[in-house]
Amino acid sequence: MTVLSVDENITRQAWMASPLAIITTDPDGVVRFINPAGVRLLRRTEGELIDSTLHELAHALDRPALERMLAATSHGERPAREELRFLLPNNEPITTGFSAAPSEDLSLTVCVLRDLSGEKALRPQMLHTERMASMGQIASMVAHELNNSLTGAIGCLDLLGSVDSAEQEDLVRIALTELHRSAKIVAEIKNYARDNDDMDARVDLRELIESLQNLTRYHKKSAARARLEVELRPDLPAVRGNSNQLLQALVNLVRNAFDAVAEQPEERRIVTVQLTSVRDVVEVRVCDRGPGVPRDHRARLFEPFFSTKSKGIGTGLGLTVVQSIASNHGGRVEIEDNPGGGAVFCITLPAAREDAAPNAAEQAPEVDPWTSLGGVRMLVADDEETIRTILERTAVRHDVPLTLAQDAPAAIQQLEEREFDLVFLDVRMPGGGGPAVFEWIQRHRPALAPRTVFVSGEFSAEMNDVVGADYALSMTKPYTLRRFAEVAAQVLGRDANRGEE
Repeated sequence: MTVLSVDENITRQAWMASPLAIITTDPDGVVRFINPAGVRLLRRTEGELIDSTLHELAHALDRPALERMLAATSHGERPAREELRFLLPNNEPITTGFSAAPSEDLSLTVCVLRDLSGEKALRPQMLHTERMASMGQIASMVAHELNNSLTGAIGCLDLLGSVDSAEQEDLVRIALTELHRSAKIVAEIKNYARDNDDMDARVDLRELIESLQNLTRYHKKSAARARLEVELRPDLPAVRGNSNQLLQALVNLVRNAFDAVAEQPEERRIVTVQLTSVRDVVEVRVCDRGPGVPRDHRARLFEPFFSTKSKGIGTGLGLTVVQSIASNHGGRVEIEDNPGGGAVFCITLPAAREDAAPNAAEQAPEVDPWTSLGGVRMLVADDEETIRTILERTAVRHDVPLTLAQDAPAAIQQLEEREFDLVFLDVRMPGGGGPAVFEWIQRHRPALAPRTVFVSGEFSAEMNDVVGADYALSMTKPYTLRRFAEVAAQVLGRDANRGEE
């Protein structure tokens, strides 16, 4: 029987009692020893794990990073800690903080794995906190952009009374373009701030990059000192996930890159976003030509509240959020040196499977949806006179009997005096708003409740009392006249394209 020294006994006790998983591998990554915590973490028996390879246990997208770390230890290096996912027997991934170090004779590698499941549970709150911090930096630039576009639109409309019909048409077109641009700016900011849990939407990366370019224009003064360049492959596939989260990750990386190049000579104040794909993987690379990231910082770069910036600048959560978002989407984020000097942050994501494209021959020709609403008795309650006027003129053109009300009491009076097929209620208006009118409808015209639509620029506390009630749906402002008619036809169960019931 072998007698262990005191030091050996202590080492063995630590090995057995450690809450961290400890795995020892040979240079090929084959598991030679594993402690009880490692067995519990990977949910296999010790016999199943011994002589298996870490490579076959790792998530497919994380295997290259694992191989690089093990290769580094075989040369006597201690690579920076990384987040790596390993697959459980049911193929569910478990995220770990993975560290590796070589033995003295380089014959073995000691790997330490920390279960990050608890931290992942807190990440949604962290994502929202970081997003709200970004919103404060964006607000002033948004006001500037909105004022520019609104000034252009108002100027066009002011000129309409003094020019001929041909020029009027051109001015109207310009005004509409500027107003749609304003609406898009507001929509992008609202979407960026929204806490959206949908992780299975199809995300078009070209649209995502367009939103990124818009948001970075509003973000910080550093954006004005640096140039953003984008390189896209023409055949770039979509990805599955949450567009708001992915946009937040890109905004964080680009913002950091702008900060990195802010003090560089003009020719180096360039940030490049490159999107490429190889087989079923998409790579998004954010490249700067700043001073780069020291290797002794890389091990902590993705830790919460760790920052290389001056005190008071940033939240220290930006890169932690990026890593969390990449992981939520089945991908990962890594940092590399830029060959021209600087740093490259690379997000790797699985590509979405291609959906079958619709047959162009089967697509119906586009028809004005107002043609399906002839004879429909509608009540629209909205305190904005301009909106009421435009809807009234449009309804007259299409022989739609439209009744208008400017506040909640006027809407209730109309409901008492007439029969209606459809009701549109602005949420915020004098006299209790749309919810007060809807309460009256529920009591006195319950059959009309499922044909009631709520409309608002921002749905908030006013809607709390009717959440889950039997109204038809809600519609946000700004909306187009076509959108209004499409919603009306949808609620009535009519075909908005053909004008048939």
